[in-house]
Amino acid sequence: MDVRTSVGDLRPRAAELRLAGPVLLAWVEAVLLVGVPSAAWWCAASTGAVGLVVVLVLVVLTRSGRQGGSGIDDEGAVVPDPSTDHHRAVARGVLGVVLVTAGCCALVAVAVAAGAPERSPEALVDRTDRTVSVEVVLTRDLADADRSTTGTVRALDAVGGLDVPVRVVPGERLRAAAGSTLRARGTVQLDDDGSPTAAVVFLRGHPSVVPPTGPLAATDRVRQAFVAVTDGLPEPGGALLRGLAIGDRSGLDPATEAAMETTALTHLTAVSGSNCAVVVALVVAGCRAIGLPRVVRVVVAVGFLAAFVVLVRPDPSIVRAAVMAVVVLAVRLSGRPLRGVPLLALTVLGMLVVDPWYARAPAFALSVLATGGIIVLAPPLTALLAERWGRAVAAAVAIPVAAQLACWPVTVVLAPSLPTYAVPANLVTEPLAPVVTVTGLLACLLAPVWPWGAGVVAHVAWAPAAAIGTIAHGAAALPAATLDWPAGPLGVATAGTASTAVAAAVLADRRRRTSALVAAGAVVAIGLGVVAVPRLVVRSTVPGDWSVAACDVGQGDAVLVRDGAGPVALVDTGDDEGLLLRCLELLGVDRIDLLVLTHFDRDHVGAVGAVTDRVARALVGPVGRPEDDRVVEELDRAGVEVRTADDGTSGTLGALDWRLVWPPAGSPDSGNDASLVLETMRGAACTACVTGVFLGDLGAHAQRRLRPIVESHPDVVKVAHHGSADQDPALYRQLAAPVGLIGVGADNTYGHPTAAALDALRAAGTTAFRTDEQGTVVVSRSADGALQVWTERTAPRPSVAALIGTVPARSAAAAAAVRPVAAPSAAARRIGPGPDQLVPEPTEGTHARQEALARRRRDRPGAVVRRPTGPRRSRHRARAVPGRAREQRPP
Repeated sequence: MDVRTSVGDLRPRAAELRLAGPVLLAWVEAVLLVGVPSAAWWCAASTGAVGLVVVLVLVVLTRSGRQGGSGIDDEGAVVPDPSTDHHRAVARGVLGVVLVTAGCCALVAVAVAAGAPERSPEALVDRTDRTVSVEVVLTRDLADADRSTTGTVRALDAVGGLDVPVRVVPGERLRAAAGSTLRARGTVQLDDDGSPTAAVVFLRGHPSVVPPTGPLAATDRVRQAFVAVTDGLPEPGGALLRGLAIGDRSGLDPATEAAMETTALTHLTAVSGSNCAVVVALVVAGCRAIGLPRVVRVVVAVGFLAAFVVLVRPDPSIVRAAVMAVVVLAVRLSGRPLRGVPLLALTVLGMLVVDPWYARAPAFALSVLATGGIIVLAPPLTALLAERWGRAVAAAVAIPVAAQLACWPVTVVLAPSLPTYAVPANLVTEPLAPVVTVTGLLACLLAPVWPWGAGVVAHVAWAPAAAIGTIAHGAAALPAATLDWPAGPLGVATAGTASTAVAAAVLADRRRRTSALVAAGAVVAIGLGVVAVPRLVVRSTVPGDWSVAACDVGQGDAVLVRDGAGPVALVDTGDDEGLLLRCLELLGVDRIDLLVLTHFDRDHVGAVGAVTDRVARALVGPVGRPEDDRVVEELDRAGVEVRTADDGTSGTLGALDWRLVWPPAGSPDSGNDASLVLETMRGAACTACVTGVFLGDLGAHAQRRLRPIVESHPDVVKVAHHGSADQDPALYRQLAAPVGLIGVGADNTYGHPTAAALDALRAAGTTAFRTDEQGTVVVSRSADGALQVWTERTAPRPSVAALIGTVPARSAAAAAAVRPVAAPSAAARRIGPGPDQLVPEPTEGTHARQEALARRRRDRPGAVVRRPTGPRRSRHRARAVPGRAREQRPP
């Protein structure tokens, strides 16, 4: 709720729910139409026609009802038939709901149709993938450490008058406040359909920055003064204080961010709708205390709320809360009673009409669902719990439970997991959040005029903020802090079913309550079992003496290396923290003795934050961009020993010898061709070691220069650049490795791995193993010296001729006979020498042009980022270990 009214005031009545259905359907329509705005006018016309038909039917029903009755009494008088009147009333009620639904859908469709041309003007479309002069006004602050922010394009080249929402990716470190105007050269790329932003602008060089004016300039000075006052406070309390007071999350360390996500406390890392409620409630209470009349109280509260929104910078959650608060104040001013569900429904409809692209924003969905859950479920749940615990305790428990229930079907999309301690963690921390917000805002207002006084108040606010961080870390460290849940549609369906069953139990009478709770428990057990059972089966079959493992981290590389039992090296991290952590858990890796970052493209270093607390030392390649420096600084802050490496770097990893063979010291190469290339060699005492050459993203030109340097014939080659066409077949023939590992994402848009790369491997006698089809791939050596390959999943096409030999019975899933690839994926396989007889079928497909474009650009710099297509992770996913649904099938 967004204003401190009693929960009972907003408790819904059946008649109030009539508006919720039409608005919900309009919301679903908006979700669909923003992805295909060309259909918006058709939808608007269709819903308008439906509404017109309903109006005509209602007119006919009304007239027929006025014209008389349905029967004649003994004296010949016409009398109404009660059953007929009832049927007409029901029909009018149903038609009324249909009319409201048609009206809501028509409004949203018109809003999409009207807004789409402004988001994709001809000037933008014509300049896609070209370097142009661009003028952007930022809508959010850009901090030094930020990889990107949001803004609005006002001009492209000489074309002005634009109003296109974009994501802005700076080419170097830059700090600029919201409202600043940036002018620079940059490359424009269209964003995915339905995204909140219409395009992504990659700036080049240092842009000219025109500072904001007016309220945005004033609030920026206040924000910077507050940051200066709180900068020396111990972490994570200082960062949480800045987040709850002014919405600044830039200083939050990865460990605390992960702990807050694990315990479902991410809403306490920044300003949310509840903060608006606190501000409005305090202002109204203060005005009432000094005797101001109701009209003045409302005006003052709205003014303070507007200033607060500008100070913290609006996002969908803040806007929703602010709009709802203003409506509540207006209703209170009129003296009419509050009705929570219609109030929320009108707020949602108004926001979707103003900007239909809110429909797909997770923050908007979570804000609406949490508020709706509190309005609908908290009052009856409070009444139930009050019978045993008393009303105050019952209300304190009911509110977070109701919010969690309502939000769970959406949060599983962002992080497919069940946060075990979410309710108790929220119960303990929620009372602290208003204290941090109020005292933090007071310190913020004092900071520009009285820094010493602001510092004193900030220290007071720091204590509860630090307590929130401590609770989050403590709860996240407890056993089973998160339980894995199915991803994708199955996860949403099971979470939605379980939430609905619990809600039905809360709203039902006592006789049906037990059945609903049993149904909810059964669905939760099924959901947990769908993930846990296959994962336990797979985990039990992983060879304990593995030497090389290519983790399935989507479109990216992450390869683990060891001597079969000792210290572990990780070559690159991929870009998906959840998938990387899942792989480490699968293989039982909790310490990384050596981290090798071959280069700084994001698909190789994006998940480094997930492992900084496990790494002892790291080797990095040439640092040439601000984004590269940020990765190194993140490792430095975590206490990792970082060294820039070249072809003179070597060492040992247990019984395994290793050396870097590329790049040459002092080489001018950069990007892919400057990738660190790691070669591992079997030490004298390591008969079970698996040797390898790991090529990073090295291109064909650099591969040709590498040929005279690498003289070994390794057991494993990590194929360069995810199997792109930019390969030197002669290098692979020279290496003649029996096993080739390709880290590639199933949803990649580059056509990786290409037919040319797979042909080169086949010609070299190398069996290709792909993480997109086979999941995590593990290579080990048996007692008789044969190579064995374990895969998490089975490849979709049978290919068995190259997998020669017998399969040792090392698990329940492994048989003692020849095992085809189409067999259960947890089987160990022996790899014999000789040409690979796989017949690869993938082709370059429709993505050859993108592949060539990617090669020319040496990959887009790591900081970026374009919203990925397909079911990829969201920014706010938990670091706990969930995987995608297709990665959780039984072996």
